[in-house]
Amino acid sequence: MATLRETASRVERGSGILARHVGRALTPEGRPVLAIIRIGAACILVPPLYLAIERSPLILAPLALGIWCRRAWHAGIPAPTDPEQTRRQLIKAVLEMVGDRPGIHLSELYPRLLASPYGARLDETRLRATLTDAGFTIHRSMRVGDVEGRSGIKRADLEALLRPAPLSAVPDPSSTNGDAGQTTPESGGERGGEQAETA
Repeated sequence: MATLRETASRVERGSGILARHVGRALTPEGRPVLAIIRIGAACILVPPLYLAIERSPLILAPLALGIWCRRAWHAGIPAPTDPEQTRRQLIKAVLEMVGDRPGIHLSELYPRLLASPYGARLDETRLRATLTDAGFTIHRSMRVGDVEGRSGIKRADLEALLRPAPLSAVPDPSSTNGDAGQTTPESGGERGGEQAETA
């Protein structure tokens, strides 16, 4: 059970993450026209919302605060210290976003990941590097639903990343030529190479 201090710290951390997400949503990187449209829409929507809260402060203010704190609580979840655990959780999170589809395009994945705890301190460039470091295969052109020709990640690749790695085969010393398991200087090594190639 989290203490009051831990709860407050997590909500504070999550509030900072949410604030950065709002900033990214209003000013998407490299899209100035979209940024102007979104900022304009925010300027139109915010004053009526503020007036509504001002007229019914006892109902809407606690409701808005509760929604914000709940979102901040989820956004402020501490990252696991084990890198492998972090990697597996990231893969599972992307799999949830994929759902029953064969994959997901990066144009959909990036905004959703940046709005999640995994992308809290990342931009699109660093997010792509994070996915690559985690072993994600990014296909340059794939089809998802009615949309094709966009870069994305396939569900089959994600499922393969979650499967345990096969154990490497241990060579059998008795199969080598020569005394005490050693190969003979000439023909033994060549035969071993030939067997390895045809196996």
